[in-house]
Amino acid sequence: MSTKRVLVNAYFAQNLGDDLFLKVLFDRYPNAEFHLLTKNENYNIIFQNYSNVKIMKSMSVKIGNHTFNFFSKLHDLIIKYKNYDALVNIGGSIFMESVGWQERLESRGDLPKKFKKINRKTYIIGANFGPFEDNLYIEKHKEFFSQFDDICFRDNYSHNIFKELDNVRYAPDVVFNMEINFDVQDKEKIIGFSIIDVENRKDLEKYFHSYMEKIKEIVKSYIQLGYKIKLFSFCEKEGDIKAINYLLDNIEHTYKRQIEVITYNLDINFFLDEYKSCEAIIATRFHSVVLSLLLDQNVFPIIYSDKTFNVIKDLNMESNCCYIKDIDKLNTKSLIEILKDNKLKDKNLISESEKQFQKLDLLFV
Repeated sequence: MSTKRVLVNAYFAQNLGDDLFLKVLFDRYPNAEFHLLTKNENYNIIFQNYSNVKIMKSMSVKIGNHTFNFFSKLHDLIIKYKNYDALVNIGGSIFMESVGWQERLESRGDLPKKFKKINRKTYIIGANFGPFEDNLYIEKHKEFFSQFDDICFRDNYSHNIFKELDNVRYAPDVVFNMEINFDVQDKEKIIGFSIIDVENRKDLEKYFHSYMEKIKEIVKSYIQLGYKIKLFSFCEKEGDIKAINYLLDNIEHTYKRQIEVITYNLDINFFLDEYKSCEAIIATRFHSVVLSLLLDQNVFPIIYSDKTFNVIKDLNMESNCCYIKDIDKLNTKSLIEILKDNKLKDKNLISESEKQFQKLDLLFV
C-alpha cells in the first residue's frame, strides 16, 4: 500500500494544547506523510523527531487573540492538493463567532470544496463550537460542514447543535489519546498552576486583578503548607508568561524561593515531565485540565470559557470548579480540601476519546 499523504490545518501558535493534538495525530499514524499548513518554522523544531512531518507555508488571518490559517485563490500555486489523500482540520476552539466571520467562512470553505470535488477525504477532529450569538452562524456552518466526510466534536454541547447531520459525532478530547510512557505514580509535594492572561480577553479583563489576587492567595497558602509551586505557561504568545511575571512581581520575596516557572518552549516532552511531577493542579488552561485528568492528578478547574465547563460536565466533574467571574467567591481553604480528591473517576471516558479518529482510521486500512 502506498503512503497516505495528509494535509493538516491547525492552530500553529506554539500553544501546548494544540501541539499535543498534532503529537497525538502523528503518533497514531507513523506511516503517513503529514504536511502542515503553516509558515511557522518552529514546527520543524517541535516535531524534529518525526521524519514524516513537513511544513507547507500558508496565508494566515488573525481573529481576536488567535491566528488561524486560511486560504485564498492562490491555493493552486501553493498547494498541489490533488497529491493528497485527505485534508485534516484538527483543533479545539476553531468555530468562534467574531466580526467578519461570513467572509472568512467562505474563504475557509474553498479548500474542502476542492478536496470534495476530486473525491478526497476531509475531516474535522477535536473541535468545539462557539461561542456564538447569531443563529445564522449555525446555519452557515451547517452548509460548511456538508463539505466534510466526518466531524467529531469534543463536547456534547457542540454535538447537540448539529446532531441531525449524519457526518457529525462526539468523542472526548483528542489529548486523552496521548500515550503516557512515563511513571505517573510518584508525585512530589508540588502544586502546579496553569495561569492565563485574563487582561488580554475582552470579556474577562475586568476580573484580572481579582483573578491574580486569588491565584497569589492560593500560592501562598500552599507554600505555607510546605509545598513547592510550579507555574506553567502553556502559550507565551497568548500571554501566559506575562501573567506569571505579574504574579511574581506582586508576591513577597520570601515566597519566590519556592516557586519555579515552566514555559513551553518547543519541547513537549520536557514540559510534560515537569507537569506530571505535580501532586495536583490549579488549572485555568483548557488542556491543563485534560492533562491532569489523563495523568491521574487531582485538579481544580478555574473556568475562563464555557468550553471547559462543557467538557468537565461530560466527565461528571462540574460540581468542583469555579468561573473566573466568580473568583472572588472562591474560598481557598475549601479549594484545598476539594483538591485532595478531585480526579477523574470513570477512566472509560478516556478510552472513548479514541473515537475521535474512528473515521480517519478507515483511510489507513
